[in-house]
Amino acid sequence: MRKLWLASAAVALLAGASTCPASAGVVEDYATFTSSAGLTLVGSAAISANQLALTDGNGGETGAAYSTSTVTLGGSDTFSTTFQFQISQAGGTAPADGFTFVLAAGSSGLGSSGQGLGYQGVPNSVAVEFDTYDNGSDDGDSSNHVAIDIDGHVTDGSSDSDQDLANVYGQQTCDFGSSPNNYNRPGCLSNGDVWTVTIGYSGSALSVQMSDPAESGPDTVIASYPIDLDSILGTDTAYVGFTAGDASGYEQHAILNWQFANDTSLASSIVPEPSSLVLLGVGLIGLGVRRSRRRKG
Repeated sequence: MRKLWLASAAVALLAGASTCPASAGVVEDYATFTSSAGLTLVGSAAISANQLALTDGNGGETGAAYSTSTVTLGGSDTFSTTFQFQISQAGGTAPADGFTFVLAAGSSGLGSSGQGLGYQGVPNSVAVEFDTYDNGSDDGDSSNHVAIDIDGHVTDGSSDSDQDLANVYGQQTCDFGSSPNNYNRPGCLSNGDVWTVTIGYSGSALSVQMSDPAESGPDTVIASYPIDLDSILGTDTAYVGFTAGDASGYEQHAILNWQFANDTSLASSIVPEPSSLVLLGVGLIGLGVRRSRRRKG
């Protein structure tokens, strides 16, 4: 009976894996930004030097860029994305304020500047913030962190802001101070390096990994954070893109390249693929066979 149960469980797992939607793959692909084709630019966002410049480092700016058309998310709203960014030209009172990667039900939402990161006030949305300014306890007293924001809430004390906040590479303070508080050392978001980010959503959990070439390896800043994307967006389609903002402290927020897929293929290193279920099923079958042979012997 145990052998039969194990085999049945394996068959069920294999059947479940085989009925998963076929990989739809990459639906947004920018090896570089030579034009604004396919993008809706809002506020200060502009195409400059083959980059998507959300702010240009002059202070008091707010910019956003969304896909012109909605993308249909995968089964259970899965998605994955990878992009490179560079934060440079820090000035004013401090390196500030940061940017977000966002999925939203609408394409023209431009939130408030400064600590709002161009995202605060955007409804029916989920964002991953990359924040370079310390706004106090609502920001985890950190000027170098990543967090998840919902429905346009950023550092406003709401339960929908700064969820699962993590200091990047363990660095909490990256300001215009003397070492070890200087903003341009390894692991500081505003250090001018070309960073690589990978984000994946499994249908029930969100993960974020990022890498500074000055560090020895990637940092998984958010690991399988449980979140229901469908209930927040209210739809299985979304406009996807980026927002940024600064104020008396400023910096240029530039996206250098970007891919977005409505499956988890771009984030296989941090989000398990359905093939893992197949391996589990095969393992269960093997376990059943070995146990059966032991009993017969």
